[in-house]
Amino acid sequence: MIKKASIILIVLVIGMVCIAGCTSDTGEATPTATPLPVETPVPTTQAAPDLVPRPTDVVPTTQFVDVATSKDPITGDITVTFRGGKGQDQVNDIKVVVISGTGATTTKSLKPDVNAEAVFTVDDGEATRGEDRVIVTVSFYDGKSYTIYDDVLSRTRTTS
Repeated sequence: MIKKASIILIVLVIGMVCIAGCTSDTGEATPTATPLPVETPVPTTQAAPDLVPRPTDVVPTTQFVDVATSKDPITGDITVTFRGGKGQDQVNDIKVVVISGTGATTTKSLKPDVNAEAVFTVDDGEATRGEDRVIVTVSFYDGKSYTIYDDVLSRTRTTS
């Protein structure tokens, strides 16, 4: 009877081990969930427009030309007028660049004729009612270029 009881006990122990699943090692670990990287939104900052004027070039007296700039105190429109000078007959090209307070950059050509104008309007987004930077570069037939004007214009009203 002891033999019979031992066999029953061994069969029970083996049955319990099999039911519990502890009889084999498959070598595979239970897969664990790996957390996915979370994308953190990075706030985008728009660079401020470059409204800091730089020094202008020294133009030889034989090539001197001048422009006049104005900003309408009501509309904010910018007008650049060619005023001529000793070197006006040597001018190949005049480029006027306006960097608006919003960061928009607009380039227009100006004819080298006395009183020729380039107008930059607020309605077209070329200027603002705030501060705008105006840069005028003159290219001559000899291949040299000079920045003759670089300044910030703002709408100002004079009160009496």
